[in-house]
Amino acid sequence: MTSRAVVDLVVRSVCGREVECLVPLAGGGMNETYRAELGRGVAVVVRIARQSTPWFIDEAQLMTQARAAGVPTAEVLGLEHLDHDGELLSFSIQEFLPGRSFAELIGELPAADVERLTLDAGEILARVHSVAPDAGIHHELRLPDEPAVARITRIVAETLNPEAAAVVERGADFLRHEIMTRTAPPLWLAQGDFLPKNLLIHDGTVVGVIDWEFAGPASPAFDLARWEVSAGAPLNDRADLLHRGYARVSDPETAAAGLTPAFAIDWILEMLAWKNPATPAQFQRCVDVIARYTTPQLGRR
Repeated sequence: MTSRAVVDLVVRSVCGREVECLVPLAGGGMNETYRAELGRGVAVVVRIARQSTPWFIDEAQLMTQARAAGVPTAEVLGLEHLDHDGELLSFSIQEFLPGRSFAELIGELPAADVERLTLDAGEILARVHSVAPDAGIHHELRLPDEPAVARITRIVAETLNPEAAAVVERGADFLRHEIMTRTAPPLWLAQGDFLPKNLLIHDGTVVGVIDWEFAGPASPAFDLARWEVSAGAPLNDRADLLHRGYARVSDPETAAAGLTPAFAIDWILEMLAWKNPATPAQFQRCVDVIARYTTPQLGRR
């Protein structure tokens, strides 16, 4: 954890004001994230990364491009990179946006509000995908790693059943075929983690998309697939709502270019290979998505 004195120094350098109160914020991915109260009702968000090279530079640039395209996102007030005790610390000082994450609110909101906000999220995502990025992390389909797939199928068989493991193997075969036979898609800006947890809601409106650390060039199918797999109940079974909102700006099917199944399976294989095991319910969700895309009688979207 970064010392308060270092945080105070950087915030004062960027904002020209003293920090009165520093409050840790949930989330933030790999980074430390705080709300810094500067007095008189003014607050900023402080994100701190420990990487071998300066961090947050591409993120700030892409957030600015997305905001110009009509995406609600915080203004980056300043970036600082500081060598401290032999370690490089990167700071991103951002405008503080009020609100709570959509993921936290879903269980409290009326169904009509959840539907409306999901439609709005789809429109915002289409605006993200209208940006042609020249920086950030490239997201491409990856050929399944044979040893990893063998380990995943063994775990799925033990957690669920052998039939579920066979579905995972079929998904890996499907992904290999898609990579070998499809042409490279046009690349647009992908937010990288466009999920309810990263949408801020305030006064019944989506006021911010946060956590752009993994943004960069990709097929729009990348973000659409991750929502379908990981949005959480009940939204991961209502991708149609996201698509309807998306259609206010552009056609989601054309944008995805038929690659949503492949990106969904690619993401599932990555998740199932993580060291921290998924719950049986998460395993089942992943298997159900693969089955929907690879079982002929179920059809494919």
